[in-house]
Amino acid sequence: MINIAITDTSPQILDVLNQLQQRAADTAPAMREIAGVLADGVEQAFADQADPATGKPWQPFSPAYLKRNPKRQGGQLLQASGQLATSIQSDYGRDYAAVGTNKIYAAIHQFGGLPGMAPGPAAVPARPYLGLSPEGEQEIIEIVQGYLADGL
Repeated sequence: MINIAITDTSPQILDVLNQLQQRAADTAPAMREIAGVLADGVEQAFADQADPATGKPWQPFSPAYLKRNPKRQGGQLLQASGQLATSIQSDYGRDYAAVGTNKIYAAIHQFGGLPGMAPGPAAVPARPYLGLSPEGEQEIIEIVQGYLADGL
């Protein structure tokens, strides 16, 4: 929390500082916009088939996977059914913005798996789809700056 103590000043300055304090107390409108930026970043990750934070392309299908699933040749990664991409939801409140999914298998695609993990073969490479690009970070900074400035 930020505390500002100003004594012996003009009523106009106190009025502006009170407006700023009130604006900062409920940031839900800014958080709604930030949640949108986060959701757009995930959508872009699926379109680019790349880590949104680094831009690094996702590892392609393995030859063994393509041998078991020949129809996936040339297909988009993480899009066998499209359920993961369409399950992405954003949420926000007066002091948070978030994006995520309710799919139980989502974590293994985000972080990857190990060969011995149950159930079954889980040697899945990480293909991060949640993250914040440098452009998204800048957009969020501009949203916050604009939100606070609009209150003055």
